[in-house]
Amino acid sequence: AFWLTKIKLLLRKRQDTVARATCSRLPLLFTLPHAMVQQQLIEESEESSEEESVTFAEALQNSAIRHVLLDQLQISDALNPSVREQIGIHFVGIVLSIAAGACNAIAFAKFKYYVSHVSGSATGIGLRAEDLQTGPVMMPVWLVVYFIVGSFICGLIVHSNGMRLGQARYEVVLFLVSAMELVCWYHDLAHPEWLAAAMGVQNAMITSWSTAVVRTTHMTGTATDLGSSLGRTTMRFIRLGGNLEDEDWNHHVADRKKLVLMICLLLSFIAGGYIGAVGYNAYKIHSLLIPAGLTFMLGVMHLVYCLLNRKEVKEEEVAETVFRRQISGKGPDDVEQQKFVQSNSPAAQFIRQISGQKPESSGKVAGKPVVHG
Repeated sequence: AFWLTKIKLLLRKRQDTVARATCSRLPLLFTLPHAMVQQQLIEESEESSEEESVTFAEALQNSAIRHVLLDQLQISDALNPSVREQIGIHFVGIVLSIAAGACNAIAFAKFKYYVSHVSGSATGIGLRAEDLQTGPVMMPVWLVVYFIVGSFICGLIVHSNGMRLGQARYEVVLFLVSAMELVCWYHDLAHPEWLAAAMGVQNAMITSWSTAVVRTTHMTGTATDLGSSLGRTTMRFIRLGGNLEDEDWNHHVADRKKLVLMICLLLSFIAGGYIGAVGYNAYKIHSLLIPAGLTFMLGVMHLVYCLLNRKEVKEEEVAETVFRRQISGKGPDDVEQQKFVQSNSPAAQFIRQISGQKPESSGKVAGKPVVHG
């Protein structure tokens, strides 16, 4: 429907343009050769068509194009991740799952509350209101509120979705999670709301980082993805009898890798719960130093990564900015972005291809002026 509407608008404007040009040039039809008039009308029609060219951002409004691109992006993420992304997703996900499982176990051992997810607390509100669960009604209410507040604070710090190692301030978020857990430890585990807030911060960070694929503070979504990936993989072999085409094989590899990741996260959370239980029996309130220490360690590691890879992170940031401007119909707006477009990287070549630009020997992009500022 989108493209039919677009085509109708283009045809209507072209007809209007031709009609106006013909009416304004009726006297010329009697003085100029017919071929010259026809050529001029064709040129004006072509100019009108160029003005109505569709940008990449406009094309993404079509649901069919969007679905295909999202499908290909998911497959590409699974098939061609960089070593940095593989290590980052698995290592960080496993460590944070262990930390969240330990924190949740310690909180339950001390308060008989689960703090790493909202479902239990939300259900507890109704149960306590009807005296089907012992304890004050406001305690689960505050646990839900503090979890949301923690997520809100993370949103103030991490502004965008997707894994951006070195760009987003993940170390600030991780240090904040550790600090909230230490506040609860300092007060002899008297305030479980601080743990709920810490889990809210952590969950918001990992959700924005992985676009809701990886979860570390609760395992409902992880178990769901595990089961659905296993189901798709099984049905694919039943339907095709093991004779997978290239596209089917790509989907199979993507589901297989996701399945492995979900199993790792689930086992890590279970291991974290065991570590938290053993730690609480042995060290009581000091067992909370285990998840706080693990989270603090990840924050230090990301800070070190930022310092060691400043140049690479800067280049990646410029590439994202240029591509974002390109798909919105704009070009590079400073010298640094212009230099990137002229480079021979695959990203720069792709940007030139979708924009129809060609590099010139002078170092500028044809048709795009450099804006200094």
